[in-house]
This record gives sequence, C-alpha cells and structure tokens, in this order.
Amino acid sequence: MAKPETLKSMLEKHNVDKDIINTINNGYENVTNKSTKKQKAEYLFHAVNEMDKSLDKDTCKEILEECACTIGSSLEKKVRQFAVKANGLPLKEQIKLGKLSILTGSMGNPILRKDNTILVNLANVDKNGKYVCPCPQVSGVGTEKPKTHTYCLCCGGHLKYQYEIALGRKLDVKVQSSPFESNGKKPCVFILTVVE
Repeated sequence: MAKPETLKSMLEKHNVDKDIINTINNGYENVTNKSTKKQKAEYLFHAVNEMDKSLDKDTCKEILEECACTIGSSLEKKVRQFAVKANGLPLKEQIKLGKLSILTGSMGNPILRKDNTILVNLANVDKNGKYVCPCPQVSGVGTEKPKTHTYCLCCGGHLKYQYEIALGRKLDVKVQSSPFESNGKKPCVFILTVVE
C-alpha cells in the first residue's frame, strides 16, 4: 500500500474535495512515512474506509493504483531488464519466461488463462491457516481491517504498473478476491486484462 504521505498527495492530485480530504485525514494529520507501522496501518485503513463512503469506485481505483509502493523501486529496474528479453514475444511466451525469472515473488505467480487474462495470486497464509494481506505496510499489524477490497487496489496498481513494463502491454487490473473481504478465507487474487 501507499505510504501515508503518498496517499495524502494523491488525494490532492486527483482534486478530491477539501472537506472529503479533511474527513479522510481527520485524526491522522500527523501520520507520516516515518510513523510507526501501527499508526500508518490505522491511518491507511481509516482512509480507505472513508474513501469508500465518499468517493466513487473509479476514483478510488485511480488514486490507489498511483500509490503503488514499487513505482521507481529496485524491482522496477529488474522488470525493465526482463522486458528487454520479453519484448516482441507472444503473451504466452512472455508469461512462461516470466515464471522462470522475475515475475514471481512480489509479482505473484502469473497464470495465463484461456481468455488471455492473467491471474496473479499473492497468497500469504498465517499460522492459523488464514489468508493474510501481503502488503509490507500493514502485514502483522493487529488493527481492525477494512471490509472491502479498496485497500487492495494499491497492490493492484503495483501489479498493473510492473506487468505493463514487463510485458510491454497496456493493462487493466481488477481484484478478484482478498483476505479483507473474505475474512481470511480467500487469498489476494488479481486479474490483469490486456487493453487493446
């Protein structure tokens, strides 16, 4: 997920009404990227709950996709190196090549489905056998979780951004399932669709 300062700046960048921004940040004005993990998680979960109440789904998606924590990261450099090798290959071959290299780990396990969509599973399981959020900003934090997958749209943005670079194709991403909505019964699963 986004760092708190990134989310706050994206709300402004997307011209969210100042009263809505104030509601989203209410009580968390002093939370920064240097705050404790618990403080950051509490703010981020509060923020997405308020965004669900105040903003339409498309706006939430646009904002959170741009908050992806791996934009400009060392992972992106590796993805760009992979893209050089995968350039010009059919999608099926790109995915096959990706499974043997960088398109695993923090980029999930990509599976090309018959309809040419790409299923990416980011399954993390806790000691009780429940699926948990893999986000490094909130993993292991004992605080109340959101009940929707809005929070997961940031991770979706991470996948969309990195896979667009890796595959050299414009993509759309949707959340198929999340530990938050399913109370730990389902993993984080995303569907990437090539946009023609």
